[in-house]
Amino acid sequence: MLFAGLSRKDISMGNTTTTAIILCGGLGTRLSSITNNKPKPMVNVAGVPFLEHQFDYLISQGVSRVVLAVSHLKECIIHHFGDQYRSLHIEYIAEASPLGTGGAIKNVLLNASFQPNESIVILNGDTFVEFNLSKLEQDKTDKLLIIAAKAIDDTARYGKLTIDNDMLVTGFQEKKAGSKGYINAGVYLTQPELLTKLPKLDCFSFEEDFLHHELAHQTIGASILDGFFIDIGIPEDYYTLCDLMGSGQIQCLS
Repeated sequence: MLFAGLSRKDISMGNTTTTAIILCGGLGTRLSSITNNKPKPMVNVAGVPFLEHQFDYLISQGVSRVVLAVSHLKECIIHHFGDQYRSLHIEYIAEASPLGTGGAIKNVLLNASFQPNESIVILNGDTFVEFNLSKLEQDKTDKLLIIAAKAIDDTARYGKLTIDNDMLVTGFQEKKAGSKGYINAGVYLTQPELLTKLPKLDCFSFEEDFLHHELAHQTIGASILDGFFIDIGIPEDYYTLCDLMGSGQIQCLS
């Protein structure tokens, strides 16, 4: 996808040594009227699976390898893409049973191969975020993990991040209607060392069971996004994205 405010020069500056992890194992209950017995990342957007648009964007950022955390209806994704999409090498780490967002990330870190100092960008398979990988890397410095933060007018659906003057995340406020602020856009930049910091549990929430508790160590930073963000996890936003693409306001990368 190519969005207003982000040039092709900007999106070609990504770090080619970065591996992407995409969480694709959700049940998609709220989108069941649209999924038609497919996993959420495979819903049709502008004639192709939503996941294909994420792949195109990762390629534009210089990413050449992606690991998909799969579970629910995983065969649909595996059979469609195989191990290669354009220049992107695809690997799959399957969950025997749902592990939650944290468990899925941990399962990938345990079972896929990473270089010790490799950068890892983590994405949700039902969210499109216009992020600049180079900026995330610049903002990360010596932090364990960087969260891509997006300013929106109403954080009711997502909850709110609190960020201090040093761009450290200091809190996660509960969902509250009518409140402006920064949200967690669901894009993280980290490295393999993250595995040593995760809970001993197999099944857990990355947000509730890890991020909330890690705040005390002051290792989580924020990188502010200026670009487009949409979570297609509910029908209204799925149709919004389809309309934006259909009207040409959002264009696919060729």
